Amino acid sequence: MFLLWVQIINYAILRALFPCEDLTKTGLNNHAIHIAAEREWFAYGHFFILAQQVPLMSEHSTDIAIIGAGLCGLATAALLSSLGVDARVFEASKTAGGRIRSLPGPSSPDLRYDLGPAWIWPHNQRMLQLAEQLDLPLMRQHSAGNLIFQDQTGSIRRDLAFATMGDALRIPGGLARISDGLAARLSDGTVAYQHAVTAIEQDTFGLTVSGKTPEGPFRVSCRQIILALPPRLAAARIAFLPDLVAETKQDMSAVPTWMAGHAKLIAVYDRPFWRAQGFSGDAISHVGPLVEIHDASAEEDPQGEAALFGFVAPQEVQNTADREAFVSRALLQLKELFGPEAGRPAKVFLKVWAADPLVATKRDQETLTSHPQYGPLPIVESWHDRLFLSGTETAPENGGFLEGALEAAERSVAWVRRHLAKSNNAVPGL
Repeated sequence: MFLLWVQIINYAILRALFPCEDLTKTGLNNHAIHIAAEREWFAYGHFFILAQQVPLMSEHSTDIAIIGAGLCGLATAALLSSLGVDARVFEASKTAGGRIRSLPGPSSPDLRYDLGPAWIWPHNQRMLQLAEQLDLPLMRQHSAGNLIFQDQTGSIRRDLAFATMGDALRIPGGLARISDGLAARLSDGTVAYQHAVTAIEQDTFGLTVSGKTPEGPFRVSCRQIILALPPRLAAARIAFLPDLVAETKQDMSAVPTWMAGHAKLIAVYDRPFWRAQGFSGDAISHVGPLVEIHDASAEEDPQGEAALFGFVAPQEVQNTADREAFVSRALLQLKELFGPEAGRPAKVFLKVWAADPLVATKRDQETLTSHPQYGPLPIVESWHDRLFLSGTETAPENGGFLEGALEAAERSVAWVRRHLAKSNNAVPGL
C-alpha cells in the first residue's frame, strides 16, 4: 500500500508539472496511472484533494470486465455494447465459443461438426431470435428412418420406426457460426484471447483483473466484473482478494458444470450410407462405449461428406485416456450397429470435456444421473455490488442449455443497468 501511495504522489507531481502531457509517455508505472486516472488527484502541499471522478480511458482499463467468451460472455458483451457500455471480454483460449466447439471435416472448412452442444429446440426463443439476427439458417435434426436399439445382452433391433430428437434444430455448418457471428459483431479488441484470468482484487478505487498471456502477465482495471464461466471453474481457478466467504465458495463449487463430465465422438464419412439403408442415424446402446448416437451431418441433405456422433457412456469416460484404444472400440461398435462402412470413417473427432482444464475440474469427474437443478447464485458480501456470477449454470429457467446462456446474459445486463442507475451514470438506452 505504501508503494501505491508513492506512485499516486508521483502521478500528482507529474500532472502538476506537465498538465497537458500524456503521462503514459513519461515512463510512470502504468498501474499507478490507471488507478490515479479514475479519480483525478491534485497536489497541494502535503495533502491530496479528491476532485471530479472521470472514466477510465486507458487501453488497460474498462468499465465492465467479462470473464469468459462463451455464448453467455459474448451475448453479454453484445448487449452492453448496444447500450453504449464499455466492456471487455477476457478469454483463456485462442477462440470464442467456450463449450461451443465446431471443427471442420476432411473435405471442406465450411462443413464443421459440433463437439459440444448442437441442438436448438423450438421453444428456445432467444436462440431462434439470435440465429435470425445473425442471418443464420436452421435445419432439422435428421430423423427419417429406423432407430437401432442394442440391449444389455448385445442383442440388436433395427425395426424401430421412431426418432428420439425429431424436433431438434441445428445450424448448418456447425453451431460455432453462432459464437463466431456474435464475436464478429463486437468492436475490434473487445475480446482479449489467450488472457487467462487468475486473480481478481478489489481496493478503494475499484477492481483489478490479472492473469497470464503467452507474452507474460497482464493487469486490467475495471469497475465491475461479470463471471461468464462455470461457477465451479471460477471457484477453482481464480483467486479473490479479499477472499470470497466460505459459504459463497462452497455454493459455487457445488454447481456441476454443464457437459464437463461428458465425452463425445464424431465419425465423418464420405457419404451418409445409413440413410440409404433406411436408418436415421439414431441408436441407443446399453453395451457401449457409445450409449446414444445420432446423425451429425453438417448439411440437411448431404450429397457427400456426412457424419455420426455418439455420447460416451459416463462409466467409459475415464477409458478415453488411451485415445487410440478407445476410438478402436467405438468404431467396432459403430460397425456392429450400422454395418462395415461405419468402421471406415474418413476422420474421427474425440472431445473429452472432462479432461479440458478450461471447462472441468476434478470434481466434474463425478457421474451425473440427471440434469442438475441450476439457478442464480447471489453474492451477499463485500463483492455484492462489484461481482456478478453468470453463465448458463446460473439461469433460473434454462440452466445448462444454450438458451440458459442467453438468459444469463440478460440477467447480467440487468444487473449492470441497476447499478448504473444507482450511481447516476447516464448510459444511452438505459
